[in-house]
Amino acid sequence: MKQRPLNRIVIGILLASVSVCAAQGDGPRDQASLDDKGNVYVVSRDGKQIRMTEPGHCGETLFADDGQTVGCLVAVKERGQHPDGPPASLQVEIYLRGGEKRMIETRAPVYEWHFWDEARQIAIASGLSKRPQRYALYESATGRLIEEFPAPADESLLPQWAKGRAQIDDESVPMGPVLTEERTRWIAKTLRQIERIEPGTHRKDLAPILRTEGGMYSRGQRTYVHVDCPFIKVDVRFKGADNKGDPHEESPDDVIESISRPYLAWSVAD
Repeated sequence: MKQRPLNRIVIGILLASVSVCAAQGDGPRDQASLDDKGNVYVVSRDGKQIRMTEPGHCGETLFADDGQTVGCLVAVKERGQHPDGPPASLQVEIYLRGGEKRMIETRAPVYEWHFWDEARQIAIASGLSKRPQRYALYESATGRLIEEFPAPADESLLPQWAKGRAQIDDESVPMGPVLTEERTRWIAKTLRQIERIEPGTHRKDLAPILRTEGGMYSRGQRTYVHVDCPFIKVDVRFKGADNKGDPHEESPDDVIESISRPYLAWSVAD
């Protein structure tokens, strides 16, 4: 069995991510970077790499688009907290070109955070519940608070800087009666495609409409996603085409024993 590693489903909308490079490897020497031990490096004024953290210091790192600024979410013990209690993400450190560091402390655990205005600012949403209760915008170069905004009842009333990536993506989806009808017809078409897959056919017959996804799998069972939308999934059970060779090695001729009903779920990383 093979194991592969996991921040409202709208069909056709994908998510976006930040790449990291090894500080001591072949990555760009004029940009901030992260090594395989989790150490953050920034570039000094004379172009050398400066290590800003120790392994495990950052619970989460965020690289700005400028390639020079890095955010580090740090878990710290709250004042008066029991010694055995888990630390909370109450501190954000910002590492700047030249080796300068700015520190921002929040009153409640950080819920979501992102750089804004080409890394000149950083927006932090924090709260004690599953939803943010406070939105704050800080200047990256100084850590100075620029603006605060309490959580409104309607998230659409948030200023643009306070909106997370998912909310911005949701609001960018075009709506209207014609589009809704087209999406409904497309879903119906997709369901009919999957319903045509019957036990007794072969693994290779899935290829026109389904592709494999990561996560736990074996030769006998695997999750597949629709080729046009990775959030539409099915779980398929197989019977091996033969008993020779590696029992975990898949064959295009493996026979489909059963296929689940389609369901919606977030993508699993490869």
